[in-house]
Amino acid sequence: MHELLSAVAKILSYPTILWIALGEVLGILLGALPGLTATMGMALMLPISFYLTPEASIGLMLGVYFGAVSGASIPAILFGIPGNPNAIATVYDGYAMARKGEGGVALGTAVVASFIGGLGSMLVLFFAAPLLAAASLWFGPAEYFSLAVASLTVIAATSGKAISKGILAALFGMMLGTVGIDSIAGLPRFTLGNIYLLNGFSLVAALIGLFGIAQVLEDLETTRKGGLQAVIPKIGKVFPSMKYLISRARIILESIGIGTVIGALPGAGASVGVVLAYERAREISPEKEKFGKGALDGVLAPEVANNACIGGGLIPTLALGIPGESAAVMLMAALIMHGIAPGPMLFGKHMDLVYAIFVAMVVSNICMLLFQLGGVRLFARALMIPPYLLSTLVLLLSIIGAFALESSVFDAFAAVAFGILGWWMKRAGYPVIPLVLGLILGPMLESEFRRAVMIAGTYTTFFTRPLSLALLAGGALYLAHQIRKLRKEAAAEAAASGGGA
Repeated sequence: MHELLSAVAKILSYPTILWIALGEVLGILLGALPGLTATMGMALMLPISFYLTPEASIGLMLGVYFGAVSGASIPAILFGIPGNPNAIATVYDGYAMARKGEGGVALGTAVVASFIGGLGSMLVLFFAAPLLAAASLWFGPAEYFSLAVASLTVIAATSGKAISKGILAALFGMMLGTVGIDSIAGLPRFTLGNIYLLNGFSLVAALIGLFGIAQVLEDLETTRKGGLQAVIPKIGKVFPSMKYLISRARIILESIGIGTVIGALPGAGASVGVVLAYERAREISPEKEKFGKGALDGVLAPEVANNACIGGGLIPTLALGIPGESAAVMLMAALIMHGIAPGPMLFGKHMDLVYAIFVAMVVSNICMLLFQLGGVRLFARALMIPPYLLSTLVLLLSIIGAFALESSVFDAFAAVAFGILGWWMKRAGYPVIPLVLGLILGPMLESEFRRAVMIAGTYTTFFTRPLSLALLAGGALYLAHQIRKLRKEAAAEAAASGGGA
């Protein structure tokens, strides 16, 4: 108890809480600008954190982390551009709500959901970090391969009535993911002699193009036909009602669970967690027919899972010394700079700092809630800009965002190419999310498959390891369930139309 009270006093001291607030503001700005990520912001703050106390250093880094992850919902909802890969599932219903003038409530719900997800994962981290860290060690190359296959199968299976198109989009994304240096052999593949493709396609450029530039092209087409007008947002109550949140307790709890578990698996990525949470919410939501058209549950679930992935990602970072993603690497570097080595001994030798991390997470979430709710009305007014100016602004931000991450003109051109691809896919009825996840998971799927086979010396290893087999079977069963469900719906529609005739 003494260590906990000491941690609270240190985090709530004047200089430390000021650094947390500063990190939060910087993180929100980074998240709101397409192409700028939490990792970039934390890397910029790393030299500064060296001169701070360990508690202030961790508070600053966590502030940037939480701010950037939650701030990515702002462009996702207002402009249809995910600020980072964590916001890819927020785009569909968040942007649809903004188009209907409900951008204020969508932004408010996203902030509250991020707050709930952050606190929920913090509680899991506090009580179950060693247990979940040990469970993450069950995952070897075979299990990671099976997880990637199951994730792609689930996403492709929920592509509406066009499951075949969802599968094709996922396969095409995986194919694009093979471009670059072979992670096992170290040789270039499918680069066509272009040195800019040695590292493969930039994920940020792909996201900006597939969502941002594709939406601009679609808006230009609609404007040419005279069908797009400036939106006057309904900025009434931005805080979702307690009645609504209580009625969605199951969605919230399951999204926290999905985000925390996926976040705790090194390399799995929050982008997988938010999409799985979105698809799970679609299954259990009382308003499932509104998904993709402006369902508030479609904003709530991915944003809860989004911030839950942060707490989940800190589990292997703190308990095992294995960072789950690049942003966690920066946090780990800040600890090491102060002579503190993350790992099993952290909870034994530096429990005071562990408590400080938990308290800093709570304070960071509160700052994020206050700052973003305070700016909702200002953010939503961006929708009142005339469509031709808004489209120009989005296009400009998209190209700058694609260029900024690596200062690469090639990435800017790649974003435009992905934008044209995304625009065509929407017109042809191909879902974009499976392609994005194929691009993200493809390299992991391939490398883990090859590692698993090299270690085991046989292709049957995926079926002889219980957890790997369970993941593959789960994905196959879900795909079969969705196909059966679609066939029943088609038969019911055919019977209804026949009866009506």
